[in-house]
Formats: sequence, structure tokens, C-alpha cells
Amino acid sequence: MLSKFPSRTVGKPLDVTQLFDAVNVILSLQLLNPVENFGNVVIDYPCLECTSSAVQALAAFKKLYPNHRRDEVQRCIDKAVVFIEKEQQSDGSWYGTWGICFTYGTWFGIEGLVAGGRNYSNCDSIRKACNFLLQKQLVSGGWGESYLSCENKMYTNLEGDRSHIVNTAWALLALIDADQAKSDMKPLHLAALVLINSQMKNGDFPQQEISGVFHKNCMSTYAAYRNIFPIWALGEYRSRVLQSP
Repeated sequence: MLSKFPSRTVGKPLDVTQLFDAVNVILSLQLLNPVENFGNVVIDYPCLECTSSAVQALAAFKKLYPNHRRDEVQRCIDKAVVFIEKEQQSDGSWYGTWGICFTYGTWFGIEGLVAGGRNYSNCDSIRKACNFLLQKQLVSGGWGESYLSCENKMYTNLEGDRSHIVNTAWALLALIDADQAKSDMKPLHLAALVLINSQMKNGDFPQQEISGVFHKNCMSTYAAYRNIFPIWALGEYRSRVLQSP
């Protein structure tokens, strides 16, 4: 008898066979490079963000349905975690492919490692990543990363060392999931204060510099990011930092 979804699931639960199909697709894509049919006319590179997202999805699925392709799911997660660790740069960061840039990539790197069973205590990669983020935290308490990071592949602050609410939210989410609070809560409090003080009277957050990118120099503005990520980060801060023992 298949177990049911937790009672906290929002809306009508998906049929479990749909989840099985989704997991089967994730597992198959780790082994398949669809462009190989074209004789390397196009080169397909593994992506940190996609790998991290796959690990997070499989880890969440495994908690609900631990017996579905159990060994294959675990092998997939283990291989993906090794890939994430190898992709980490010497300064502890990860380069972001789809967002600007090292704050984005480092968030995904940490999320993938945590989903794969790593934590601040047992994983040097996570500790290095936290140190990287803390070194880039501005005096204001936030983070503000320029699109130039993507082009130059070197972390670059926004002109004037200004905070950016989306970069700040990504960094805060990463530090919370890495259990940075166990070491020092002050950086988290300062980052949350930046987000709180940035909110406008109507509840909206300001649209700031570009936060999206692809192919290293094609910049994109995702207007919803300015609300999605600060709200998400503040929710995690309130429930996991302020209310922690």
C-alpha cells in the first residue's frame, strides 16, 4: 500500500505514479546527453543549478517513497553531490549559470550538499562556502553583486558597495540552510534587517539591478524576484532562526 502525502500538502495531491514518472526522468537525464547525436556540434555542459535542484527533488521524494528505485536514487544523489563539490571554486564559491552570480551559485551549491546529507559540521565544502559569503557581506549587512561577476568570473560588488535585496536573500537562504546560525547569528540578523528595511510602504520591494543571466553575458530582469526571494528568506529567518532553541 503506497503511503499518502503528508496532511500539510497544499491542494489536491498528485497521483503517486506522476511522481514516479518525474523521478524516472531525473534519473535518466543524469546519464543522457541528448546532443551527442549531433557529433559534438553542440556541447552540453552539466549545470550546478540543475544538479542541485535534482538532488533536492530526489531527496524530498525519497523521504515520502523510500522504496522506489531506492539504490538508483541514492547513487544518483551521491554522484551529484560529488559533482557539486568538484565544481566549488578555491575561494569556497560556485559560479552561477542562471543568476548573478556567485551569491546565486553558492546558494545552489549549499542547497544541493545539504539535500545530499552534508551539513556545516561534517562538510568542509559547506564551511568554505559560508566563509566566502561572510567575507562578501557588506557593512550594511547585505550583499550586492554586479553583472560584471558573470563576465569576468570574479566576484564584483555593485558600484558604491550597495546592497541588492535579491543577492541578500540568496545569501541569507544559503547561510540559514548551512546552519550558520549555530556559529554566529549576527550576520543573519543584519541581512534580515536589510530586507525588512528595504520593503516599501505598500508591501512591495524595489526593483533594483539585473539579477538574471544566461551564457555569461546575456542579462535578464526577472521582475518577480524582488518579492519572491526576500519574502522567502524572511520566512525562513523567522521560522528557523528567530524561533530556534
